[in-house]
Amino acid sequence: MDQYNDAVQHPNTAFSDASLKTAKIAVNGMGLPVALGGGFALTYSATASGKKYAIRCFHKEAKGLESRYGDVAKALKGLSAPYFIGFEYQPTGVMVNGAKYPIVKMDWVEGDTLGSYLEDNYKDKAKLTWLAGEFDRLEQFLRSKNIAHGDLQNGNVLVGNDVKLIDYDGLYVPAMARGQGTELGHKHFQHPKRTSADFGPDMDRFSFIVIDLSLRALMHDPKLFDKHSNGENIILTANDFLDPVKSTAFADLKAIPSLATQAENLAKICLSDISKVPSLDDFRNGRNIPNIILATQPVSQTRGAAAASYIGAFDVVDGASYTAMLAQVGNKIELVGRITRVHAAKTKYGRPYCFIFFNESKQGVRVNIWSDGLKKLASAPTESWVGAWLSVQGLVDPPYTSTRYGTSLSITITSNSQLRKITATEAKHRLASPKGSAAVPYRQVGNQAILASIAPGKTPTSLTATPSISSNTASTSSRNKAILASITPQSAPAQTTGYRLSTQRANPATSPTTWQPSKQPSPTMQSQSKKTGFPWWLFVIGFFVLMVILAR
Repeated sequence: MDQYNDAVQHPNTAFSDASLKTAKIAVNGMGLPVALGGGFALTYSATASGKKYAIRCFHKEAKGLESRYGDVAKALKGLSAPYFIGFEYQPTGVMVNGAKYPIVKMDWVEGDTLGSYLEDNYKDKAKLTWLAGEFDRLEQFLRSKNIAHGDLQNGNVLVGNDVKLIDYDGLYVPAMARGQGTELGHKHFQHPKRTSADFGPDMDRFSFIVIDLSLRALMHDPKLFDKHSNGENIILTANDFLDPVKSTAFADLKAIPSLATQAENLAKICLSDISKVPSLDDFRNGRNIPNIILATQPVSQTRGAAAASYIGAFDVVDGASYTAMLAQVGNKIELVGRITRVHAAKTKYGRPYCFIFFNESKQGVRVNIWSDGLKKLASAPTESWVGAWLSVQGLVDPPYTSTRYGTSLSITITSNSQLRKITATEAKHRLASPKGSAAVPYRQVGNQAILASIAPGKTPTSLTATPSISSNTASTSSRNKAILASITPQSAPAQTTGYRLSTQRANPATSPTTWQPSKQPSPTMQSQSKKTGFPWWLFVIGFFVLMVILAR
């Protein structure tokens, strides 16, 4: 992520697209580029010649990316429906460390993400009714064209005058081979048994059912949103799909008389093979529902039992651990921590901002909320929050060093749905979740595997060194590299952040390989290695001493 951040700060040399060479990249309160994270790419906001674009830079390798986007472009060309936005795949769109990498340049569309829209309108029955109708029409259109998005969820649907889909990395169109998926979608919207072999025109069926039932439930009882929403779902989660019989959320859905049958039918679908998922129309009309018998044990009788392992959308990281956060730079995570301090102030330009601290050592962990983010919150954090436990979901920014706070790692808040207060019991439950419980595309193989592979005094054999200075920029030293160089060895050697994992995968069948721009060692690194090598002249002296001893 730091390498891409360095590159896009110099658009004239970074981008090959003529219109992007004069682009202005959106930055945060510290002057660093704002990047939004997804399963495979970082997305930057760029303004050029009065027009706004979303620039997607890939940090995970997806097989056949260029041919996939070519198939998508051909399939979407000429479609009269408003559900897709204009894009251009550029195989050599960005230069990083002297090498060219692909980008997707997308038109910027104003609107709220589905998650943000629901945050603001979950009590408005008329808007929910309209939204459910939009999803109904979207489902019918995609089904009629044999197209499937593959990752319908809060962050991939924009709601404005209509609904639009973004992020086409996992899109299926008829020209593609079935059963060769590169991602599995967001856990809170996917069937628990989905695999890459399910890639095809029917893979959105479960997501449409979950979204439709959730919206109709909110029309009847808006309080379900406050009770069950965690920022990454609507009402139901992956835990509910795995065990719907013991799920409180399913019990609440069944308590709505008009939706009781549909809630029970969805439970049956969750416990059946994914091939048994019906179309949305069949689901609403009770057709083609799997014929299984659900257990009848009331949920209330199971609440005293040990809670099942927490399944989040992303890896859960302890806010008290700088080292654990460092391993996730560039990844989207769920940060769980106890607040130690809240600092609210104004920038030198008079704009309010707020920092929430979980770890105030010289290597700290915090949440950044700049003025735009504060506007999105229902209430601004205050000192009264100290001692409370927080769940924060977002992208981990590269380390940042200041004279006041030392070196810190952070997540930047851009929407209200990213931040949730939770109980100490729930925090403990989430922090105890098994490593890698998140959906494969979102559990990204990051620097943790790299750091773990480096033993003191041993050169890693499976890693490739990268330059410490971007060759496509005029600056003599990257600000982020300087930050990384200030990190003390107790957490991780600074130079280890300059390596990439070349082949390791969390799951060879489905998980994307970690992919960071990489080249040969820089002159700086080479000169350092020469300085630390054994002086050649000592060999000469030793040889002559040995000859004298033998002669005697």
